[in-house]
Amino acid sequence: MLEIAPFRAQRYAETAHLGDLIAPPYDVISPPQRTALAAKDPHNVVQLILPEERPGDRPGENKYTRAGAAFRAWIGEGVLKRDAEPAIYALEQRFEWGGKRYTRKGFLARLRLREFKEGVVLPHEKTLSGPKADRLELFKQVKANLSPIFSIFPDEKNEVGALLAGATGRAPDASAVTDDGHGPIEQRMWKVADARLVAALRESMAPRRAYIADGHHRYETALAYARLVDEALPAPRPDGAHHYVLSFFCGMADPGLLILPTHRLLHSIAGFDLSRFLLLADEFFNVEKLSADLRSPAGLSQAIDRLSESGKGRHSYLVVGDGGKQASLLWLKSTANLLEIPELPKNPDVRALDVTILHGVLLQHVLGLSPASQERQENLRYVKDAADAVAQLAAGEAQAAILLNPTLMAQVRAVAEAGEVMPQKSTFFYPKLPSGLVFNPLDPDEKVA
Repeated sequence: MLEIAPFRAQRYAETAHLGDLIAPPYDVISPPQRTALAAKDPHNVVQLILPEERPGDRPGENKYTRAGAAFRAWIGEGVLKRDAEPAIYALEQRFEWGGKRYTRKGFLARLRLREFKEGVVLPHEKTLSGPKADRLELFKQVKANLSPIFSIFPDEKNEVGALLAGATGRAPDASAVTDDGHGPIEQRMWKVADARLVAALRESMAPRRAYIADGHHRYETALAYARLVDEALPAPRPDGAHHYVLSFFCGMADPGLLILPTHRLLHSIAGFDLSRFLLLADEFFNVEKLSADLRSPAGLSQAIDRLSESGKGRHSYLVVGDGGKQASLLWLKSTANLLEIPELPKNPDVRALDVTILHGVLLQHVLGLSPASQERQENLRYVKDAADAVAQLAAGEAQAAILLNPTLMAQVRAVAEAGEVMPQKSTFFYPKLPSGLVFNPLDPDEKVA
């Protein structure tokens, strides 16, 4: 059973300038972005989610202890105040992508932690030990969830959406406009404390599964933190707040739920020759050279449209080189050819992904990049925006770019339900959820009913 719960959130007391206080998730913030966020307001959440290292840091006095001290100080100073009553928090994000307007709807609540083997909360991506160790140190010091994980769930009949609709018909309790570099994103949040509505929401969610869209490292860290806390207590407290994690929930059929591709940039490959690469790829792929110059917006748009059309029902890619002046459309000749490549995963749902074929066939088998080197990103960079990828090519910062179509929602669900994980950077749910709208205290003495 999927268990969600309302909670008394810690929130910024002053919301008139909330946009100066919230921030993107820590793992997408570049050093210049961190500096800019911190300059907006001394209490910007970036000070907590991405604390800076300082010379002389050591155990007991470091970036994590400073984040914990700052969080407690902000509570003591009244910068953060805890809501008097438990609630869930409806959230809308209004944004534009590709010339189209979207509104993504969902809600923030506590999610009871479950091991993946229980089949209630399911992942779809592999995690790495480094980020989990980093987040665990932060959990230990702050003792709160500073950022939500992103969960999606089946709601084809919009039952959960209908429950929330009545709660968002008034002015929001908090709002802000943020910009991640791709355009403004309007964040609108409503506190929903009506006991009957919350009970109906919990009942509706109970028989469903939650699929982690974003925040796999934070979810697994929350599991590890709960175990650590229980080990330190005289007796485990299974109903304590530390057995829950802050999550945003969005229905899979929500029209604002947008998955974008993550493109690949190839760099620093000794002896790399684009013509030879395409010649070798011809063993598995049809190769069509395009006339479009991707350095121009019109040329890039034309090539992306060709990629999208080609990707309907078959594995397709755009390979871009010569500083963005040369592009070739590749599409797989036959899946039967893949039987010759033993390195590909056996699970059919994972094998059916564009990113799987890209990494196993184009990068490993054709180009010769080992799985280990790919994971270490020795010759590989990930780029969210196709125009950015071409710009880096034009600047001589990469040897080639491989542009992809987005992974489908049905594929995310199929891989998760099969108990498998996708290759790195298979999905990019846009936009990211902001940190700082609500904080979830993890006090083991607080019993969650």
